[in-house]
Amino acid sequence: MITLFSTYLPVAAVAYCQELWQHYQFTFKVVKPRRTRLGDFRVLTYTQTQITVNANLNAYAFLITYIHEVAHADVYRQYKSLRKRSLKPHGKAWQLAFQRLMQPLLNESVFPAPILQPLQQYLIKPAATTFASPALVLALRDADDKPVSNLATNSVQLRDVPEGKQFQFAKKTYQRGTLRRTRVVCKEVSSGKSYAILAHVLVEINE
Repeated sequence: MITLFSTYLPVAAVAYCQELWQHYQFTFKVVKPRRTRLGDFRVLTYTQTQITVNANLNAYAFLITYIHEVAHADVYRQYKSLRKRSLKPHGKAWQLAFQRLMQPLLNESVFPAPILQPLQQYLIKPAATTFASPALVLALRDADDKPVSNLATNSVQLRDVPEGKQFQFAKKTYQRGTLRRTRVVCKEVSSGKSYAILAHVLVEINE
């Protein structure tokens, strides 16, 4: 597992993330990119849980996503015996766990200053996704190995596509629908199925 963490995480965060995995004892998998999520936490059985993170994230986005999901594992461990079904997935309990678990990482040995500043601001009241913080999204995007400037000139954020306009995403054609908080409901043209896609992903507009 240490090799897996070393491959995807900033060097200074590897040991800490390994300790969290050992402490919470979840199954951890790096998976193919998904359209609507960066990572997830699942309860497989009463005693077995699983965390997955998308393989295409840069090291800093990967780390934030990993801790986000570990915070879900922390909340589950605290409250599973109480069977508190009314707990919101990203409510106060999760926010406090996420803030606490991120605290040891909030320094420039882990995150470069351009990411650390918006990350600290986002953590004051963390939302269900980092896409709720445009400043953090832009800082993380700047850290990508492939800069945005290498993309096609007609690539834009989904949120900026006019409603009803068709666009290309993940080699499929969609029609832009209604914005719902951090996601846009879009219809895949070939199948007619609707998907909630993150509003800040880059898509290619059909001319």
